[in-house]
Amino acid sequence: MVNRSLNGEGYMLPLGGPEFWLQAELQDAMDRLIKTHFRDVLAMPRAPYPTLELSARMTSSAGRCYPDSGEIKLATLYHRDHGLDETLMVLKHELAHWGARWRYGRRIAPHGREFRAVAHELDPRITIYCPPFAAKERAQRKTWKMQCPRCRKHYTRGRRDKVACRSCCDTYAGGNYDRRFKLAVVSRGD
Repeated sequence: MVNRSLNGEGYMLPLGGPEFWLQAELQDAMDRLIKTHFRDVLAMPRAPYPTLELSARMTSSAGRCYPDSGEIKLATLYHRDHGLDETLMVLKHELAHWGARWRYGRRIAPHGREFRAVAHELDPRITIYCPPFAAKERAQRKTWKMQCPRCRKHYTRGRRDKVACRSCCDTYAGGNYDRRFKLAVVSRGD
């Protein structure tokens, strides 16, 4: 049972703020969908019960599903930009991935025939793509200007990972990573 309190207008809200409310609402919806549409999957001994997590870091996809562990992640930014109804559609989409994996096995196409059959059973309005969102957050991403210490070739990267110059590694290290060719940060791009 969710602890609830009255807000200024007299509505019952869960304690913990809007993210907690959203988490509780989506969890309830997910539980209802699973009990209604996936009784056969729940009867499988190895199928994990899905867990729901909200992520404020997701800016390029509205949701992710890891069917083998049952983990489903949804972007809170998507909810901010598109509302609860569209977020529920994303949840259904991710549940369709989970259900298709456990009904039809591991070797299915991500948005193939099996996925579409399960998605249509859940809701015929489920689409493969979601509308764009979080443009402001993506625009604030930093880029890095990097350079190879050997050939002086320049790269623009979104992350400061341990990466090396591909052409130098291919030429001098047989295609394997070699720290001699690790890219050095030249400047921070915008």
